[in-house]
Amino acid sequence: MDRLHSAEQPTLIVDQIHADIKERIIQGCLKPDQKLSVRELCEYYNVSDTPIKQALNRLVSERFVTSLPRRGMRVRCITKRDIHESIEARKMVELFAIPFAIAKAFSDPDFLRALEANLQQDEQLLLELENAGHYSEKAMEELTVSLEFHRLFVSCVENSIILESYHNIVNHQHVYYQHRKDKSRAMAASLNEHKQIFACLKAGDETALIASILNHLTVREKDATSVID
Repeated sequence: MDRLHSAEQPTLIVDQIHADIKERIIQGCLKPDQKLSVRELCEYYNVSDTPIKQALNRLVSERFVTSLPRRGMRVRCITKRDIHESIEARKMVELFAIPFAIAKAFSDPDFLRALEANLQQDEQLLLELENAGHYSEKAMEELTVSLEFHRLFVSCVENSIILESYHNIVNHQHVYYQHRKDKSRAMAASLNEHKQIFACLKAGDETALIASILNHLTVREKDATSVID
């Protein structure tokens, strides 16, 4: 990002620094357990230490950064427990969203069209990845599209507090993704699971939809934790 200027509003500066550090963690530019030096960050963003400390404290509360005695601020290391708790939270929200999603699917055709367009975009990205033969920036783009499927599904709840919490949980999936080895297999499997969820939603089958969401998230948890000690 462009370096910040002291003439900008203090709150805006904190927001920009917070968003940029989070994005650098999500994209893997800042690695797990990497020390976050306040002095170096002050130089990088060309600001005083106050907005840096405020942004880092916010990231601590969001579980992207950890503060350790005598070790300072560091990028949070991902554990199997972190992933399990994240998936549990996602199950709670997504299962809660099911009756809202079914109602919206029958009352708003644009909702189903948006989900279907997402699946098509995801499938196209997988084809491009297969042809390109590598899984870097394009793979991260595919993950963003894949997670957007869930955001679209949950958005029908129309509860700002739930959605804000859910979006923060889902953001961590980008960090978990860094651990995957066989990304292509996981991507293809996840897309097929999304198609199953969509089919159940379109049919209005609540029981099958519950089962398909639980299966999807359980399998994704196993995939994410399989490479973590």
